[in-house]
Amino acid sequence: MDSRTAAGVTLIELLVTLSVLSVLLTIGVPSLVGFVSSQKLDSTVQLLKDSYSQARYEAVTRQRSVILCPLDIGRGGCGKSWSEGVLSYLDLDGDNRYDPLQDTRLRQNEFPDGVTVDYKKRLQIKISLKGTTGDNGTFTLKVSEEAKMLVVSAMGRIRNG
Repeated sequence: MDSRTAAGVTLIELLVTLSVLSVLLTIGVPSLVGFVSSQKLDSTVQLLKDSYSQARYEAVTRQRSVILCPLDIGRGGCGKSWSEGVLSYLDLDGDNRYDPLQDTRLRQNEFPDGVTVDYKKRLQIKISLKGTTGDNGTFTLKVSEEAKMLVVSAMGRIRNG
């Protein structure tokens, strides 16, 4: 066959290429999904630890109580589910509720979609001017089948559980 007249690929070459591609996708996609889930969980753990540590630092530095609460993205204030994110603020009026006109917002972090964050103790954590919380609690973070825990001590420290 003359090289000038042959163009394209044969049916056999196409079938072999598609077979190899399908084997690679069958092996690669499930491990990629697991990797993405693991990265979501790790980034949420780090965001929560950073938010908590920053709130504790602000409480000690400013010598004022700082409150950490679940973020309600739609309203821009405190919500009822820790899974959307976390908000920290100085409660200047002392009513233990976030009011954008009265209180000072310190930090807001939104969590990645698909991550479930649960804190059974309550819907806010008050960090005193000494950096303590008063009681222990545990955050449980889940993505699919994978879960991690963060433990908050009464002394105000946060650690992996």
